[in-house]
Amino acid sequence: MAVALPGVVEELLSEMAAAVQESARIPDEHLLSLKFVFGSSAIQALDLVDRQSVTLMSSPSGRHVYQVLGSSGKTYTCLASCHYCSCPAFAFSVLRKSDSLLVRMGKALLTVVKSGEK
Repeated sequence: MAVALPGVVEELLSEMAAAVQESARIPDEHLLSLKFVFGSSAIQALDLVDRQSVTLMSSPSGRHVYQVLGSSGKTYTCLASCHYCSCPAFAFSVLRKSDSLLVRMGKALLTVVKSGEK
């Protein structure tokens, strides 16, 4: 039985969010899975999370936006609702190359960060 990669990624996201809610930590096997699926981009994104460079901002209407302080010191805006980020990596990988896996990685990390802030 073949399993599509997006299904595997969605399952990984779900397991990561559950792990963070239970223990406020991501198990090593999930970190290895992220690296396997997303390559070096996962390590860079996790580094931003470790450095607490991701901030969830909520409006009174219930809308959410993430502000990410990049390694260059510049702040980028990530919109999880429409899978968009203002960073150069997103523009190159997703908008120019149509690499939807980068979008899924961003969604994974935003989901984990959001779960840990509750």
